[in-house]
Amino acid sequence: MVNFAIIGLGNPGDIYQSTRHNLGFWLLDKIAEKENVRFNNSKEFHADHLIMKRKEKKVLLVKPKTFMNESGRYLSSILNYFRCSPENVIVLHDELTLPFGEIKISKNRGAGGHNGVSSVISSLGNSFVRFRLGIGNKPFPQMKLSDFVLSKLSAEECLFLENKKDNFYDALFGILDNGIDATMNLINQTKRSQSTS
Repeated sequence: MVNFAIIGLGNPGDIYQSTRHNLGFWLLDKIAEKENVRFNNSKEFHADHLIMKRKEKKVLLVKPKTFMNESGRYLSSILNYFRCSPENVIVLHDELTLPFGEIKISKNRGAGGHNGVSSVISSLGNSFVRFRLGIGNKPFPQMKLSDFVLSKLSAEECLFLENKKDNFYDALFGILDNGIDATMNLINQTKRSQSTS
């Protein structure tokens, strides 16, 4: 049994590494690196997963190996196996409506046009927590959305994310340590104070 599950969304395969759509995978990889733990590949669950300890809690990290649009397809089986209810699930994903590198935490919301989130909702309902990582919007209107989200991050963008990864980590684990409401309030207050300063 695990206390929480953190699911990162992305596309499997080297070709999709370092793309905007794979920020969910990227953050889980950074957590595994920081905690010195390794993912196991499970054909049964169609996912890479690991269990790590966080204080007194057991936390399941999951990277679905289906493509983004089918992210939710096998999630109920792995969550049932580890006896984790959807209310204790956090889904990490890229977010077009946020400036690059900003985060927003929400719960009980619709998919907002994100196909990966839509697939997770169809599998688990919408009671999970969403941890959104901003990728900004298309640089010009004519660009296809799919081309933008599947574009590679620049060296500058990768460095920017690398420098902010501890902030993401603290916010994410703040949800586990302090609860969703306290963490949401803290993140929103920080944003408000930054926008008025």
